[in-house]
Amino acid sequence: MDAERWWPPFVEVAALVWIVLFVVDVAVAFDLLVVSESLAATIRSVLRWLLVVFLLDVALLYRWSDQSPGRFVRSNWFLILTVVPWFRPFRLLRIGRSIRALRLLTGSRRVGSFLNKIRRKCHSLWHRLRE
Repeated sequence: MDAERWWPPFVEVAALVWIVLFVVDVAVAFDLLVVSESLAATIRSVLRWLLVVFLLDVALLYRWSDQSPGRFVRSNWFLILTVVPWFRPFRLLRIGRSIRALRLLTGSRRVGSFLNKIRRKCHSLWHRLRE
């Protein structure tokens, strides 16, 4: 298998998994979701391992780029920033396929309703935190 061909889709899936697990971890931290302590520890462990995948992603992209380190950093600063997991969702926004998929999902009645519930819950949490 050609790693340069299968690696980017793998990292996109890892990013989606990270986002889901991060949301679950935050929900557990705010007592919005109750899970066993062992499951919570497993989620945190997987989040740490995914960070290693993201660091490896940048290293591999540098290796495949044939650029000097300085030039690679200057031309890929956004990519490097998205190694920090909290900025990872921004990389997905940069990908046209992901945006189109999100548009399709929000057009679905069931998914659109779910996303609206999440938006309302985040809005109420934000107001509670500000008080």
